[in-house]
Amino acid sequence: MTLPKVIGTNHTVTLTTGKKARVILLNNAATTPPFEKTLKEVNHFLQTYGALHRGAGPHANITYLKIQDALNSIRKFLNLPESHALLFTQNTSSAINLFARLLRLKKSDVLITSAIEHTSNNLPWHYNTEAQVVEVIAHEDGSIDYDDLEKKAAKHGKNLKLITMTGASNQTGYIPDIQKLSKIAHKYNALLFIDAAQLAPHRKIDMKQNGVDALAFSAHKVYAPFGIGVLALPKSMLDTIPPDPGGGSIDMISEKDILWAPPQERHQTGTWNVTGIIALAASCQAIIDASWEAVTRHERELVKYMAEHLPKVPKIIMYIPVEKYLTESRIGTFPFNITGIHHAQLASILEHEYGIETRAGTICNHRLVRRWFNISDAEQKKIEQKIANGDRLASYGIVRASLAIHNTKKDIDMLLSALTEIAKNGSKFQYKPVPHEETFVPITKTK
Repeated sequence: MTLPKVIGTNHTVTLTTGKKARVILLNNAATTPPFEKTLKEVNHFLQTYGALHRGAGPHANITYLKIQDALNSIRKFLNLPESHALLFTQNTSSAINLFARLLRLKKSDVLITSAIEHTSNNLPWHYNTEAQVVEVIAHEDGSIDYDDLEKKAAKHGKNLKLITMTGASNQTGYIPDIQKLSKIAHKYNALLFIDAAQLAPHRKIDMKQNGVDALAFSAHKVYAPFGIGVLALPKSMLDTIPPDPGGGSIDMISEKDILWAPPQERHQTGTWNVTGIIALAASCQAIIDASWEAVTRHERELVKYMAEHLPKVPKIIMYIPVEKYLTESRIGTFPFNITGIHHAQLASILEHEYGIETRAGTICNHRLVRRWFNISDAEQKKIEQKIANGDRLASYGIVRASLAIHNTKKDIDMLLSALTEIAKNGSKFQYKPVPHEETFVPITKTK
């Protein structure tokens, strides 16, 4: 089975060295380019784009029918139960914030999450709910301590309302046992919420089979970068006043009374991002058509290849034991450093001298990266003060390479070759730090 073709994989740029090079896309955990099929579907749709729910006419009706088809494709992608609805937001972060506010948890309620969640599945629970947040032990390789989870769930059983976990780590590639999480949550009549931002592009999601009560993910992680996030949740949660009321929330309003729109409509306020929905549906369908078996087989081959060869690079520092990638079903996200080179400078060298896209920093998982660097409380305070004063380069951090459908072993070879050259001979240019932007820029040639 042929995998979907991705736009931009053959794009070339002129490097700082003067050479031309194909851009190597290894920052896919941050965002993915669109499928060729998705872009074609969007361009075709825009020929008859109309006002969804806000007008009458041929284009408005065509848009309505296409959106219905798109919703069916997204529901199929998630195997969403009939008891559940879809809401669309800006991204995963906004979807989780919305879900947290819809829960309307009280101070006596308890929710359980892990100690090293992505910021998007951490901050919303501290700032958009009054519930007590309990953290489960998570290990440095990203894995969950299920014994600790069982104990804390039992301890708070009568008050436990939610278990919320990342479906796949953007930093370590770890995928928790979602069925096990579901069984623990449902044992205490709690809901299971999954942050599926990294899971959605890499593994088949089956909400019905795996007992996932709610989840969120972003289209830009699933080869549809048109500005949309998805929240899948029980319809029963929607028969309430919307946290973000606005246009489309009501059927009638007077000086004293409000007649809210039907539950599934009142929370989708304002004009829908119909282009984003069409794009996401096209990407979901493209993955379904290619088959999840083909997608995961391709990824496993790349993860195995990367895991076997990355440790051979001189001076490489790897933060996840290589056997974890070889023996577990992890997605292809690899955090690393080269001894003696600042993480942000290493990413800049890869960009300017080799045309390789990665990401550097703590990457929305500050607490986990801090553990990798064994930063004391005293050191942490000094670092935070420097950052507060504008020196964002004062932070510890890593470089992350992340794999996707369009990557090949040749892409990995290009990264390995570049890292080996850098480790042995350093950079071809001197680099100037730009602290407020957390990066380095080349200034003069060194050789």
